[in-house]
Amino acid sequence: MELKQLSPVTLQKQLHDEILTSIENGTYRPGARIPTEFELADMYGVSRVTVRGAIQQLANEGKIIKKHGKGTFVKEKVHKEGIYSGFGFTENCLKRGVVPSTDIIECKLGLCPEEISKELGTHSEQIIIIKRVRKVDGEPCIFEIDYIPGQFDFLLSNKLSDTSILKTIEEKTGIIPASFIDQFSISFSNRELSEHLNCPIRTPLLEVFQSVRTKDDRIIYINRQYILTSKYIYIKK
Repeated sequence: MELKQLSPVTLQKQLHDEILTSIENGTYRPGARIPTEFELADMYGVSRVTVRGAIQQLANEGKIIKKHGKGTFVKEKVHKEGIYSGFGFTENCLKRGVVPSTDIIECKLGLCPEEISKELGTHSEQIIIIKRVRKVDGEPCIFEIDYIPGQFDFLLSNKLSDTSILKTIEEKTGIIPASFIDQFSISFSNRELSEHLNCPIRTPLLEVFQSVRTKDDRIIYINRQYILTSKYIYIKK
């Protein structure tokens, strides 16, 4: 497709608008690589100088990002979560007007890892282990592992892909979460995490080790999150 050479609108602005339209209508999706300068120049019948100017303008506007040696990519949408006391992932998403969804990877009874048993106060007991991928507006952002005392075994028969563990526990037992204590560290994705978060192996991830507690400081369960910060970040409120 060639641009209008005789238009009062500059070729650079026309090209800028064409690429922007392709981003907004989904032709170039978030994270997708856009054509090279040479390819765009050939596609639209303009010079590489014109292409370079249009690309730079889009980069300045935060629409695309240049990666040295790799190319130019549509900037991915980053979801920001404001953490409201007393609410979990599902509730926080609903409060912010975005659509949460969850893929259940594993839900089983298993032996409690030593590190977790110290937190839960259980020894040689089977606990519920749930692995989930959290998505916001359909994009995988968080890989979670929940370690839950065996007394909440009703969770094994509940459909957890479209409901909150916290809400289910509260409805079934009357136990109400009162606080969330978080420990933050940096991890690097292994094969399992990379597969489910759609990221390269050894991608830096924010790891959150969270204990969910009652008003009298009893632990309800432990939650470990691996967060892909290129798509999802926390804002503490």
